[in-house]
Amino acid sequence: MRADQSAPSAGPPRPPAPEPAAAGGPVATSRTGPGAPRLTVGRLWGAWLLSRALLVVGVLAGQAFGAQQSVLGDLRIYAGWAHDLGHGGGLPVGDDRWQYPPAAAVALVLPELAHTLSAVPYRVAFLVLTLLADLAVTGALARRDRGAALFWVVGITTLGPVALARFDLLPAAAALAAVLAVSRARFGRAGFHLGVGALLKVWPLLLLVAVPVPAGSPARWPAWLRSGAARLVGGLLGAVGLLAAVLTLTGWWREALGFLSAQQARGLQVEAVAATPFVVAHMLGGPTPDYSYGSLQFGGSVARAVATACSLLEAVAIVVAAVWWWTRGRLPAGDGAARAVAGTLAGRALALVVVVVVTARVLSPQYLVWIIALVAAGLAVDPPATSGTDGPGTGPGPRGRPRGPRARLPVALLTCVALTQLIYPWRYNDVIQGRIVLSLLLVGRNLGLIMVCWWAVRAAAAPPAARLRPRPRRPARRR
Repeated sequence: MRADQSAPSAGPPRPPAPEPAAAGGPVATSRTGPGAPRLTVGRLWGAWLLSRALLVVGVLAGQAFGAQQSVLGDLRIYAGWAHDLGHGGGLPVGDDRWQYPPAAAVALVLPELAHTLSAVPYRVAFLVLTLLADLAVTGALARRDRGAALFWVVGITTLGPVALARFDLLPAAAALAAVLAVSRARFGRAGFHLGVGALLKVWPLLLLVAVPVPAGSPARWPAWLRSGAARLVGGLLGAVGLLAAVLTLTGWWREALGFLSAQQARGLQVEAVAATPFVVAHMLGGPTPDYSYGSLQFGGSVARAVATACSLLEAVAIVVAAVWWWTRGRLPAGDGAARAVAGTLAGRALALVVVVVVTARVLSPQYLVWIIALVAAGLAVDPPATSGTDGPGTGPGPRGRPRGPRARLPVALLTCVALTQLIYPWRYNDVIQGRIVLSLLLVGRNLGLIMVCWWAVRAAAAPPAARLRPRPRRPARRR
């Protein structure tokens, strides 16, 4: 028993408030907070090994177990591109399926080098590459918060074999590493990771829009934040310079921006949220989707108009978020710490990426890896058991349990991810044929993503001062 339990008091004793973390200082984790699940390291890695073995089987032999589609289709495309790139060819800009920044060529050619040197099949070498990235993410999260690592393991498993058969896991890992680096005040590393992710796929650049900055001119910022901003930019430029050197040496610099034209020409993909009315119409006997630009998409003037509106809406969302956070979401000068900045960064980046995914004209299943990574990063740098409020009804509940959108969002996201795997690759032919059950499941998945988007935006709209201002330490009670 505690010594002060026998002393009279006016009410129940209050637990002391957690001390604010200094920039780059020790980080409180959810496994040390009240009510934290007892997840051992052995159980975590056992779950990782078992789940990844199942995913590898799903990639290599999914159709043997009843999947209507094989996830190996894109790997065959990657192998063809990588063979040409590794044998003196340039970027495949003549192929309308090439829609990636130039650093994607580097990622795709690495398995080809392993194939050339060791005769290992390209698909196996590619799986080893994505598994290594997955392993690195799991290890980095486990060192910070085992609950966040478990969410990552469960999230990738729930998405299914497509998570390992696409290279979207690589930029997602880079974005997550950038958030973790910010939480430890390693801004140079954060900038480098951010640059690598953006050069693999453009979306990690949204983290730059989401970076919280103090109010006033940079001269009034804390010294550690001023130097951190400079190192962040330096790391970003370092990644760009490294890629420029690789492109120059390989000759891949020609048509390096050719992927933009293919992106602009894409139509309205079947799985996009904006395509939901067309999915319902197809279920009722309306127009069928056609294969183009590497995916099934709806044609016609109305679908093209909706696709154009999606691009405009994405741009408007990014601009509005940047203006809002710059004018009304800036931090009080001198307040906060690196971990708190990283928590706000993860929340804002999550909201912005979910908005972009929901409003996009294309929504491939692997895009959900981006959202899973940002949710896991947020859990790692801002554990629910020790964090402050994210807005009305989002603070910690009894025994440190989160409540409100902060608690509901991961569960809703995993539900959407599970439906996504059921749709692709397991029952995708039913969607193509307009079968009622699977079409309605796709509609439900899209409505769920809209709900996730609303909760993420609501959490990110909270004033940063409530989350970043250090709490005053309560005086010690006399015994």
